[in-house]
Amino acid sequence: MEERARKKEIIKKMMRNPRGRGEQHQQHVELIPGLPDDVAVDCLARVPHASHRALRCVCRGWRHAAAAPCFASARSAAGAMEDLVFMLQFGNPSADDGPKDDDAPNNTPAYGVAVYNVTTGEWHRENRGAPQPVPVFAQCAAVGSRVAVLGGWDPRTFEPVSDVHVLDASTGSWRRGASMRSARSFFACAEAGGKIYVAGGHDKHKNALKTAEAYDPVADAWDPLPDMSEERDECDGMATVAGDRFLAVSGYRTARQGGFERDAEWFDPASREWRRLERVRAPPSAAHVVVKGKVWCIEGEAMMEWMGMRKGWREVGPYPPGLKAGTARAVCVGGGDKVVVTGALDGEGGGGRHALWVFDVKTKNWTVVKPPPEFAGFVFSVASLRI
Repeated sequence: MEERARKKEIIKKMMRNPRGRGEQHQQHVELIPGLPDDVAVDCLARVPHASHRALRCVCRGWRHAAAAPCFASARSAAGAMEDLVFMLQFGNPSADDGPKDDDAPNNTPAYGVAVYNVTTGEWHRENRGAPQPVPVFAQCAAVGSRVAVLGGWDPRTFEPVSDVHVLDASTGSWRRGASMRSARSFFACAEAGGKIYVAGGHDKHKNALKTAEAYDPVADAWDPLPDMSEERDECDGMATVAGDRFLAVSGYRTARQGGFERDAEWFDPASREWRRLERVRAPPSAAHVVVKGKVWCIEGEAMMEWMGMRKGWREVGPYPPGLKAGTARAVCVGGGDKVVVTGALDGEGGGGRHALWVFDVKTKNWTVVKPPPEFAGFVFSVASLRI
């Protein structure tokens, strides 16, 4: 009964006047002639995400329904949610990626947004409305249905930028976001508590940074944070515990180029203070990911979980088969049910191509996904969302 009442409320919200131009009454919109409202909503909710752009073009009612915030609830109730992995990826030199930007330097590889649908196995590029060109070494992070592309290098000047571009994955539309307060690259970046945190990295003079800030994609505003205790260039970023705390792992100071530290700092939003964690970092080439509040890393010969400073690391699963060491990026999907890892194929047979590995947290099994050649380039940053 409770589920039925919730479904009726979803339908009621979706049936409201799509014009929304100040009318004092609400006009019923028949989504599919001859079908009850609940059946029509079920039909629309089950349309694959790849077809949502076409769905919104059918009529005003369908466009309004697909854009309504409650449409995600309808898809969830119908069991039609899909897990998408967004990758900021260099083009694969062995593949024909099509025409290149004439203004870009010849030695600059193509860099763009690739999307892998974990649920359906489909691949595509987010080209329509995306920033052109995408800053090289830009990072990405996701909040709700939004994916933000932040910072990186201008591919023409190779200087860091403060640019922010935001994709609403539910509508496929891009917008220019408020710029970061500091231009930076190679910084820690992750979503935590509904905000996107950035910390560390380096400026245009290659000086390591300890500054940090947090972005609210709904308000399109940045919040300057207190400085970390240390400079942290090339540090990892992730959310921890309940998902409301941001963790900046390792990195190195300006004076110690490439000398990665084994500590970390996490930001407490309640006290607005940074707190240090000693000896957290696995080897510098490890890829870190948070799975149901626990910090995992992919390194050496296994998947490992951080048990705290006293207990250190413990093995929780096998190493991705055929993954070249030191090339991994990782992201959690499906609410913690799976971990997706990107990286280079090991051995001479890899040919410089990259692939994906999907880890089932329950069965501890890996599935290797070899993408089409045009999606087999190096992935610098990765984010995921469920839609």
